[in-house]
Amino acid sequence: MKNLAEILMPYKTIAIAGMAKNVGKTTTLNHMIQGFASNGITLGLTSIGLDGEETDQVTATPKPRIFVPSSTIIATAEKLLTKRELGINDAARKILSVMDGISTPLGRIVVAHTLSGGYVMLAGPSMVSQIADVAQTLQNMGATKVIVDGAVGRKSLAVPHVAEAVVLATGAALSSSMDEVITQTKHTAELFNLPFVGAALCRPPSDDETHIQGAVTEKKLDNLRGKHIIAEDPSKILISPKALAKLRLSGGSISVKNRSNLVAITINPTSPYGMGFDPVLFLERMQQSVDIPVYNIGGALC
Repeated sequence: MKNLAEILMPYKTIAIAGMAKNVGKTTTLNHMIQGFASNGITLGLTSIGLDGEETDQVTATPKPRIFVPSSTIIATAEKLLTKRELGINDAARKILSVMDGISTPLGRIVVAHTLSGGYVMLAGPSMVSQIADVAQTLQNMGATKVIVDGAVGRKSLAVPHVAEAVVLATGAALSSSMDEVITQTKHTAELFNLPFVGAALCRPPSDDETHIQGAVTEKKLDNLRGKHIIAEDPSKILISPKALAKLRLSGGSISVKNRSNLVAITINPTSPYGMGFDPVLFLERMQQSVDIPVYNIGGALC
């Protein structure tokens, strides 16, 4: 099996999504950065939330920091560029652009070019449309590959106009039950890669089709048994594995107008909450549950 960097090489924009906090999303990001940098690729980095801090602001648990090589192009909130924790002083980075039209609680988005390696903190806009604009700006500034570090649960990053490929991080921090982690991750992977209806939407819907604008909830499905549901994209589908199975047993199904492209899953068998899984068994079972590559982020990833 190819390593993660090789699988991601064809894609210009890549999003990382996390099933929960502390499942290894930042560690996955660091591995991807290292893998691409070793291939001489000029990276562009941004985030839909705050990442790179030493301690998680919600769980108060230690976090891995984000280390970037020189010649990386980052888009982050302007107030973070003055923080000492950034690890890159004024002489080691160059401001390329200030995106006045995109603001965050930590200030405007600033695009900077690193002149030496160091740690960075990333904070980008929360709106998906703005993230797409930031990613395009990073490419315009010279990044040949852009990584968007996603917030937990933000499946909306997976839509094609934001990211050509998605990596999903999961792990023991999601649940103390390995069965539950595998069930939830498999379900999310299935939603990411639901069938794409595409040009078929140009024709009138048939009697057994229902197009749903906005969220697809379990309550809405109660009256649509046996129907073929067409959702806008995977981020709008808010149903459990049991609800999806029930719909299919009734003869129904779900497709999406905008399909994502989940290309890999990374797993973290450890948890800061004190529980953990056998890494070999966890990897084997996850690989058996999905039809895309799975990597243990504690092993050789890139």
